[in-house]
Amino acid sequence: MTDENKHTQKLFSEFTTATAAAWEERARKDLRDTPLEQLTWHTYEGLDIKPYYTKEDIQQLPATQQKPGNYPYLRGTKTDANTWLNIQEIKVEDNGRTAIDKAADAIARGADGVHFILEQPDHFDIVYLLGKVDLNTCCISYTLQNKPEQFLNRLQSKLSANQVTSQRLKGFVKYDPMTAKGELTREENRAILELLNLTKESPEFYGITISGTNFSSIGASAVQEIAYTLSAAVAYLHRLTNAGQTAEVVLQNMQFHMAAGTNYFFEIAKLRALRLLWAAIVKAYDADPQLASKLRIHSSTSSWYQTTLDPYVNMLRVTTEAMSAVIAGADSLTVSPFDSTFKASDEFSERIARNVSIILKEEAYLDKAIDPAAGSYYLESLTDQLANQAWSLFKEVEAKGGFEEAYENGFILSSITEVSRRKFRDIANGRMVLVGTNKYPNPKENIDFDPEELIQSEAFDTTRAAYPTEVMRMATELHLRKRQRRPKAIVAIIGDSEKRHVNATFAQELFSCAGFETQLQHYSSVEEASDKLQSTAAEVLVVASSESAYVREFGPRIRNHHAKPTLILADNPQHMKDEMVANGYDEFIFEDCDMKSILELVHKKLHGNNGQ
Repeated sequence: MTDENKHTQKLFSEFTTATAAAWEERARKDLRDTPLEQLTWHTYEGLDIKPYYTKEDIQQLPATQQKPGNYPYLRGTKTDANTWLNIQEIKVEDNGRTAIDKAADAIARGADGVHFILEQPDHFDIVYLLGKVDLNTCCISYTLQNKPEQFLNRLQSKLSANQVTSQRLKGFVKYDPMTAKGELTREENRAILELLNLTKESPEFYGITISGTNFSSIGASAVQEIAYTLSAAVAYLHRLTNAGQTAEVVLQNMQFHMAAGTNYFFEIAKLRALRLLWAAIVKAYDADPQLASKLRIHSSTSSWYQTTLDPYVNMLRVTTEAMSAVIAGADSLTVSPFDSTFKASDEFSERIARNVSIILKEEAYLDKAIDPAAGSYYLESLTDQLANQAWSLFKEVEAKGGFEEAYENGFILSSITEVSRRKFRDIANGRMVLVGTNKYPNPKENIDFDPEELIQSEAFDTTRAAYPTEVMRMATELHLRKRQRRPKAIVAIIGDSEKRHVNATFAQELFSCAGFETQLQHYSSVEEASDKLQSTAAEVLVVASSESAYVREFGPRIRNHHAKPTLILADNPQHMKDEMVANGYDEFIFEDCDMKSILELVHKKLHGNNGQ
């Protein structure tokens, strides 16, 4: 066989090519003529995701013809292997020696580098660091809250005595007041300029980090993350070039820190779209287009999706998040320990987090394939859609005067708040699932920390997706510890169990997730149900029945219950709500209801009764 035939011979020639029309016809047949439009997913990004994609969807996309390493770098800059650095994040206290010892151990156990979070950089023992870690070979990065230039000057002054040159440093400095608060003071602006001067001769040590994580951590959509990160980067570019730096120097020394969330395919497309649009910005500055390849992307698993309840599920979350970042071509990756939301991580949780990256490389071989997403009809289309939407939002921000103006007038935070509220609402009604938190709880979970102390702790992240649900669960846990028993919820199904409302199961799961002892009980009649439930020790009674007469009759019958439980109807009363309230019902539970408001009412009554 000639080389030409080898590359052009069609495999499986006995099969005909399926067209988009053929796929649609088959789908309609399998769905029994259900309109395909009903399967379209309307996302927080404002995208309409079709149930399937075909070759026709990507034929007009020029990026599909590009190769890795080629401008505009949608497919990344890697051409030999899909390598990435495994970076462990370490918080530093006091002089940092304990953290430095931990860093040396982490590197010995498979980490490629560490990212120190420095609260008091003046106290950090740089000499001890240089004695423990080889800065010529290891990637060492630093998050600094203030006066970063002083720390970096001190670091560089110690290098030569330890046979390290600043040109050989690897890593980055993360100091980004712009995305944190939307503006720079004169002192902060001077610090950023000095950081650039101190790092511009170190090709693998980046002085300017744009933290897209500041948007993702408060619930931003993927489009917002891309657009606002790019807008902040342009704001830095303007300030630094106005201060006399060339665009080339700034572009060579800039990196993005992005979070990888649980929306797997969107997270892959997000980094691809980010690189594509960054290339357009570099071109707009009349800089060498190849400078776009200098952009470094550091990814970390998302804090917004981390949960306190059933925390071992976080191991699964961070694994898929890490996979999406790696497949998208991130240059380095930090995986958060599964227990980081409620305590200081220990050796076990840190080892598990560190090993996620190692397993993806050594066992899943994700370092062997460059841009594995290439050619996927869905991912190529999704990348294009995200890029277009993000570019439109970016231009809108620029039209408002740029990042700083748009932040100051409230546009950026208000737009993110709008999206995050929709997400919280979807979590509250069960549309968005957080396994172990608002779906499939672990009934035998043992909470081995003080819930009240955790909730009041400044370190407890209240911006996370799971926080409102967790607060309700913590309230239940406090009841358990004070009363030595869990509050009880009974879901009473009256009538034919075969016709029971699906909302009964929904109610059972809701109260199980809230930490209640939950029972599903069946009764043949209202009389039987009310007689047996009159004396039961339950804080919540949920009533479900396919017979409206049963529902009307049960409420008045149970009014004399000695414990005065919260009475909930497992149905959407719609126009009959006033009548049902008059019949004694306190709330209504059904799919898409606001679970948060129901639990708030229950706990208000629960703790009110505790005080009696």
